[in-house]
Amino acid sequence: MEVAYNQFELHYFFSDDSHGFDATVRNECERQLLNLFDEIGSDLEVRVTVDAKPPQNGGFVEIWEFVGANKEVITLLVSILTLIMSRMPVQNKRLTKLQIENLEIDNIIKKEELKKLGIQSIKKIDNGLLTRITEFLVKNYRIIWRRSNFFKKITQYKRIKKITINKLLDFKPSPEVEVLNLRDFEQFILFDENIPDVTGQIEDIDLISSALKRGKFLWKGFIRKRIIDFEMQDESFKQHVFQGDIIHNNKVKLKVVLNHSRKIDDSGRIKITRYYVTEVKCYSINGVEQVID
Repeated sequence: MEVAYNQFELHYFFSDDSHGFDATVRNECERQLLNLFDEIGSDLEVRVTVDAKPPQNGGFVEIWEFVGANKEVITLLVSILTLIMSRMPVQNKRLTKLQIENLEIDNIIKKEELKKLGIQSIKKIDNGLLTRITEFLVKNYRIIWRRSNFFKKITQYKRIKKITINKLLDFKPSPEVEVLNLRDFEQFILFDENIPDVTGQIEDIDLISSALKRGKFLWKGFIRKRIIDFEMQDESFKQHVFQGDIIHNNKVKLKVVLNHSRKIDDSGRIKITRYYVTEVKCYSINGVEQVID
């Protein structure tokens, strides 16, 4: 790839052939794209400024110009953005296993992967390099989630019948314009916001309160200076509590197998939705370990 690019163009086409765009919808779409740009820049450790150019005529045309790095890196960024936003995923609807596993990967490991790609010393950009970098980036669930949110927004706005995406150099477009019709949008949308539970963690809980009645009542306790509500699923231990076998005061501590459920919210943040204890390993009262019969 010998041609340089410094701008990313997104062209909205409306079913009524008008040029107006609902300001709230437009701002939401732009917010998702800007967050996507930030995620990519952060992952690649590239600092750039994104300048919004005045909307152009014809449907509604948005152009963003990237400034602040050498031309090879800017060209790479624009090309990757075009690829990520236009190439229909082979796997869709849910985060892939690799993206889920990547949630837990240490940042040091990610930096080592990035170092091997040699972003800062790029002299020539070819399709092989683009593919390797794109594969590195799409491991980041936030990038896929931001893209998904963008396509959710434009799908909900019924006037949009298609979009085109292109790379530009000082407003001169590439001949390789990418076209996505309304029927294509769904392919980019993730519908499952839940991700696998984190299980089997051994934790100490400083008990605040237990549920002394049967039913779906939550217990409460401190864990690493945070207060959590949790389900007690150890039926044997619950039975001891119901029978009054365990003394309750403000110095009861439990060593437990703690699990939690998670989901991704609209902003791309992972939120814990539920804690649950599957086993009480042991407990102590006033610092003295007790025996569980």
